[in-house]
Amino acid sequence: MTVYVVRRLLQGVLVLFLVSLLTFFMMNLAPGGPSSLIDFQSTAAEREARLARFGLDRPVHERYLVWLAGAIRGDLGTSINQGLPVSRLLAQRIGPTLTLGVASLVLAAVFGIVFGVIAALRRDRWPDHLVSTVTTLGMSVPNFWLGIVMIILFSVQLGWLPASGSYSIGRGFELGDRIRHLILPAGVLAFSLMPNVVRVTRAALLEVLASDYVRTARAKGLYERTVLIGHALRTALVPVVAMIGLIATVLFSGSVVIESVFGWAGIGRLAIEAANGRDYPVILGVTLLAGALVITVNIAVDLLYAAVDPRIRHG
Repeated sequence: MTVYVVRRLLQGVLVLFLVSLLTFFMMNLAPGGPSSLIDFQSTAAEREARLARFGLDRPVHERYLVWLAGAIRGDLGTSINQGLPVSRLLAQRIGPTLTLGVASLVLAAVFGIVFGVIAALRRDRWPDHLVSTVTTLGMSVPNFWLGIVMIILFSVQLGWLPASGSYSIGRGFELGDRIRHLILPAGVLAFSLMPNVVRVTRAALLEVLASDYVRTARAKGLYERTVLIGHALRTALVPVVAMIGLIATVLFSGSVVIESVFGWAGIGRLAIEAANGRDYPVILGVTLLAGALVITVNIAVDLLYAAVDPRIRHG
């Protein structure tokens, strides 16, 4: 198991290195890259000073090595627009993003498993058709459109929930206030993630319920609840765990849209601001952080499977 863990960690480091390498060279060599920040209508001395300030007077491979050496030490450079260290900006924004992501993942997992079980137990009946309709809507409706509709309905028309932000200004840290701000963005993001959990839960549970050992348990006279929870559901949750790990890796891409719609001050909104302001150090830092989060989730899921199935770590 130790060898397997070390191998997966080394693979993760290699992938993260390749992500940083590709992102850095694509940003620096593509049209509209950092060199476009230089005003070529200024004097030669002003251009040289600005080039030296951003390190653009060096070859791109040297700039990457300098950036990589700093990144290893935790220095991701300085924001061009805000003049603050990129690592500090990421540290300030990672908390709200993790809060939104974890809340959305929990909601998607809980409601996805519950609806999947209901659909499997009421196969081809009206509850199954209703769940199928809801999951189809969740997969079809764009996040930004649903977010706008929810703001209009629950914030503008009913006035029940705040329309934007992660907290009310001037109220300090109040758990109730934070939860009220979290309900809409987490709910909208979870609604788009839930259909995958529902479909996998329904399919896995139907397969398990048709297996021989479940029929044997019923033939022994066990209560249906015992058969469902103690035998069928525990086995059916194995592929569901894999799906939850998979959707956890796409949380960041979904949160970019949600954070923009709801004014959520997280990493996703920081990425949009950096892209609009051509703040290349911040863009590179956000990309690196997103890659690290995805790699961490993938490794965690792989380790969980390796603990459950020893064949994986020896595969």
